[in-house]
Amino acid sequence: MLLQIFTKLCIFVVYIWQNVNCAHHSDAIAHKSVRHQNWQRLEMMDNNGLYWLEWQVKEKDIYFKVTVNTRGFIGLGFSKKDARMSSADMVLLWVDDHTGKANALDCHGSLEHPHGAPIQDDTQNYHVIDGSQNETHTIVEFKRLVETCDPYDIPLSHDTVKVLWSFGNEDPIHGNLDGHGKNRGAKPMHLLNPVFRKQSMTAKQVTHQWDIVVNNVTLEPSMDTLYWCKIVSAPMLKQKHHIIGYEPLLTHISKSDETIVHHMTLFECSTKSYPGSNAASWDVWVRSTGTVCNSNSLTPRDWDSCSTPVAVWSIGSSGQFLPEHVGIPIGGSSGVKYYMLEIHYDNQKALRAIDHSGFRIHYTPEIRPNDGGIIISGVSISDTQIIPPGQKLYRNVGICGPSCSNVLFPEDGIKIISGTLHTHRAGRKMSLRHIRGGKELPRIIEDDNYDYKYQQFHQLANETVVLPGDYIITDCAYDTLHRKRTTFGGYSTKQEMCLSFITYYPKIELAGCYSMTPVREFFEMFGVNQFYSLNMTDVENLFLYNGNLLDYMPNTVYSKSKTNHTDMTAEDMVVEGSLLNKLLISDPVEFHDRTFLSHLNQLPWSEPLFTKRVEHAMITGKHMTFCRVSNESMSIPSEIIRYPNFTTFVKPPSSCTYNLFIDSIQISSSGSRSLANFFLSLLLVRICLRQPYEMPIRSGH
Repeated sequence: MLLQIFTKLCIFVVYIWQNVNCAHHSDAIAHKSVRHQNWQRLEMMDNNGLYWLEWQVKEKDIYFKVTVNTRGFIGLGFSKKDARMSSADMVLLWVDDHTGKANALDCHGSLEHPHGAPIQDDTQNYHVIDGSQNETHTIVEFKRLVETCDPYDIPLSHDTVKVLWSFGNEDPIHGNLDGHGKNRGAKPMHLLNPVFRKQSMTAKQVTHQWDIVVNNVTLEPSMDTLYWCKIVSAPMLKQKHHIIGYEPLLTHISKSDETIVHHMTLFECSTKSYPGSNAASWDVWVRSTGTVCNSNSLTPRDWDSCSTPVAVWSIGSSGQFLPEHVGIPIGGSSGVKYYMLEIHYDNQKALRAIDHSGFRIHYTPEIRPNDGGIIISGVSISDTQIIPPGQKLYRNVGICGPSCSNVLFPEDGIKIISGTLHTHRAGRKMSLRHIRGGKELPRIIEDDNYDYKYQQFHQLANETVVLPGDYIITDCAYDTLHRKRTTFGGYSTKQEMCLSFITYYPKIELAGCYSMTPVREFFEMFGVNQFYSLNMTDVENLFLYNGNLLDYMPNTVYSKSKTNHTDMTAEDMVVEGSLLNKLLISDPVEFHDRTFLSHLNQLPWSEPLFTKRVEHAMITGKHMTFCRVSNESMSIPSEIIRYPNFTTFVKPPSSCTYNLFIDSIQISSSGSRSLANFFLSLLLVRICLRQPYEMPIRSGH
């Protein structure tokens, strides 16, 4: 009885939601001409300008225009998982040479025959609007629903999608649907996100360029990972200006488009952070070529003051341009005098290379209404961030909580305009979550098809207001199915990160907002209470302040690995020098004389219940939060908090789900009650009890 009532209630709710928010499926094929209008997005799909794609979204439809250097067929496809045609939703387009008529054929790839011709769909969901061809080019305009409800069509969303392209010299006639062609490729994109373009920004304002690059940074084949930092002086600007955007300047290897740069950040430096710091020292550093970052012996202490980002680039990105009402301040009598360029080199192919990469900063004297900035948030980089081996999806979270937002956010909050999500090679899903008053609001950014090779900024269609007291949670999920050892947080791409770079306004004194599992709780979680010659306070200081073990144990011999390096994988080499591989367990006795790293490697990670229990405990347990401020006169102490207790945000059901409900009702009315109840049960789980990709979590449970 209760199930029947619950079923009817869910049907009623979905019916109301559908009638308020969704047009019926038949309305979607109403013809709308989009000729002679400005397209919202434009991308060159190949490297030679032979294939151009334009598109825009209007309500529930997405409109495309392809302009390709061919008189034959044009292929366009979409895939979530990879760039293979076998898993793609595709459309073949051509203009008939005899009739001049433009055609679109809805197709999909075959998993059984991954190298075979595409298969025509049962339902045609791509509709031609217009098309033509001349002596050299074919142009076709067409559309489809963003979500077609066709199992062979991929629902388009704000997630990263692989856009496949191809073209050939002949039309697909006489049943020949071969859409492979010799000219083909794939490009990851955020199809539904708006983008602020350089052309539209710079055409409306007087702009100047400031190029910041390193000089002759040499990488040897033995250098797997290198972080290089260089201090630069700001342009001589008597009046305040605004940075309106930036682009990467990348050194490519030989004649290819490859680069060994993984990510770059330009930081503001506060030159009054430490006693004895003076302009003369900074001028000396400006004249130098730079040095290795994150090195206690090589990096001057003053460089720790370079913490506030103004430009961020990660692999696959084209940079960022800001909306017309926001600019990042630069210059003026009170402006920042020095900046630090940090470049992460990822030399996986063991190349010898000389690099000159950096940023091209675009700035203007025409001040915009709002000063903007960038905040880094997520998981503090530390060995206490772990991802077990053999996991399909394992989550870590970093919290920016009230300890920062209550102190630094203005009363009416900050407005987020964009963000980029950052992991290394194991990252598969990421989201930037927003909690207020015990309730999760819609995700600020969410990408269930995250591609670490495509870390383009997610431009928000609607700015998100974050108020004092709100939580921002960076949520990352990793795939380590093919890894045999635990992956730790760290700077190498063989290690992991979970960070979000958030562009916002108005500018505040916050540079970074992070969290990590408290050190003591981290070790206790794995049953370890004490190490030789160190109390737990000393261990905490080692982790929190990047201390040297010998400073705490000058007369003690700590563990030294005796591993045969010839038998070690690259991942093993990365963690061998870790502090976790030097700490010898003294308590409890059953783990006596093990290093903590060897202890971790002996845990039953292949047992799902054990692994999920660890994941749940690290997420819902205690978190140590950090507010890194750019104003040297301010200091906000770290705080240990519990994961907030909140109601998880649930996405509203789609129009496709509603159509399935109607089908189920029709089946029920025809007398097939058992089948109808089966479908209704599935839909109840799908809609009424639907959760995101993670398990529902509450603190304290």
